[in-house]
Amino acid sequence: MTSMFALWAGTLLGLGGAVTEVTITPMASQTSILVATDERVEYRSFVMEGPHRLVVDLMGATHALPRAEFSAVARGGIISMRSSQYAEDVVRLVFVLEQSLDYEVLEDPRGLRIHLDNPVGDFEPWSSGAQEPAFDPTSMVPSSVAVVAPVQEARRISVTWTEAPVNDVLLAFAAFSGKSIVPGSNVTGFVTADINDQPWDVALMTILAGQGLVGEEDANGIIRVDNISDINDREQIETILTRAYRISYGTVAEIQTLVQPLLTARGNVSASTGANTLVVSDIQRVQDAVSDMLAQLDVETPQVSIQAKIIFVNRTALDELGVTYELKDSRGNQFNTLTSGFVDPDGDGPLPGEAVPQGTQSVLLGGNSIGALGNASARVTAPTLQLLTSMVIGRHTLVSFLDALESVQLSDIEATPQLTVLDNQAADLLVGELTPIRVIDAAAAGGGAAGGAGGGFPVAQVEQQETGIKLQATPHVTGDKILLEVLAERSAAELADSDAGFIFRTQRAETRVLVGDGETVVIGGLTQSERTEAVAGIPLLMNLPLIGGLFRTRREQEIQRDLIILVTPTLVRSSLQ
Repeated sequence: MTSMFALWAGTLLGLGGAVTEVTITPMASQTSILVATDERVEYRSFVMEGPHRLVVDLMGATHALPRAEFSAVARGGIISMRSSQYAEDVVRLVFVLEQSLDYEVLEDPRGLRIHLDNPVGDFEPWSSGAQEPAFDPTSMVPSSVAVVAPVQEARRISVTWTEAPVNDVLLAFAAFSGKSIVPGSNVTGFVTADINDQPWDVALMTILAGQGLVGEEDANGIIRVDNISDINDREQIETILTRAYRISYGTVAEIQTLVQPLLTARGNVSASTGANTLVVSDIQRVQDAVSDMLAQLDVETPQVSIQAKIIFVNRTALDELGVTYELKDSRGNQFNTLTSGFVDPDGDGPLPGEAVPQGTQSVLLGGNSIGALGNASARVTAPTLQLLTSMVIGRHTLVSFLDALESVQLSDIEATPQLTVLDNQAADLLVGELTPIRVIDAAAAGGGAAGGAGGGFPVAQVEQQETGIKLQATPHVTGDKILLEVLAERSAAELADSDAGFIFRTQRAETRVLVGDGETVVIGGLTQSERTEAVAGIPLLMNLPLIGGLFRTRREQEIQRDLIILVTPTLVRSSLQ
């Protein structure tokens, strides 16, 4: 078995150097391209047209760049670059050029150096990125421990094992990757696996997990492989470390509950609210996990400025017209509803006789007399035009009023509340007043007074009703959009027409909307129209054609209310950005 392993390793190492990185930098009047390789390689180069291309083949090399195509180089006269494993031991690099350029290929201690004429002048350096990052030990930890994906893909491996000792497999990975891998004393077993073109670190992680093993890399880059049970036993006697973590953008109470599940049975976490600091006591692995978690959680939270605009327009149009009549008998019956009157009780004829105030009726009980009213209870309220006519017929006086009113009232109320709140936090803004309302408990009057003497009195209490401008909002920043939970309300107290006290007019909108940063959205819109028409008059006469208007009172009222609620959320840019 050992001879088979040696043959496999020798074949693997004989493939030549790996192409790990390509960098492009400005150099005087030239563009310098460095092709980094693990070992010295042979090369050949040529140019092509349609479009202009520089092709470089590296013999005895393997492809280990992070990806095959780089389409956005755009510097030093180079538009883009492609790479591939052109043959079993040939890596081909193709540089797409803006125009035909002279070039020179030189050997370099790190690989190959290519000099191109530079037609564009100075530019920012460019790199394809290193092929193989430092070994990530957490990528080999089982699912019970945090797993971090590798930043870049490692070299790919294709190999088959059948009942191979696990130690031989680890040696093969060490030879392929160039890493130092040290197995523990209890690392035993046999591996049967077929790996086909997979990154070597992913393949190693999978094989170790299948064997119940875990790999950890220390500060010196040595990978230690142990049995999971051995790691757990080692943690039971590992030194407890105590570290303080200052929280910059949150509260220790919030972070403490998130750190608690990471601790071992011997670990402990305490919070110092005064210094806003967490103190964690546990083994090294937990300290590293806590540090990684805080690096992701203790970050500056975006703030959102929310501005709402509540527009309320109330338009009232009123049109009233009416004719009222009152017939007075100077010697007898008078209603005196529209005007005051005079009566001649002894019938001797001289006027005025006795004055009768307005609102006081006079009735003649000893003879024939007639008094009349028309439309007196349906007069126009606060008329802007009044015409008065009177006509004397014998001892009767006919008094008539023509009342007219036309008015238009327009009120425009605009409120613009604004507040700033952290992402995912609720904010509440209220600008208003408390209106006292007296509530009378009539049932209290049913109880007896002290000592049982008679009934009690109603009890009056005062309650406070909140009115004004209210804005409640909870933003959730999702990329370049803001999910907004918002409630906007305007309320006002008005005296009621009856003795009920107050009526409360409220405009309110509550919704969830997705809005772009700085965009304005209409979250509420309502137009309400109300039209009333009332006609009162003398029966039969009010319905006569042409002259019927002289015997009736007409009232027309139209109310239109418009409500618009707009919201504009804006991300507050940090001064550090």
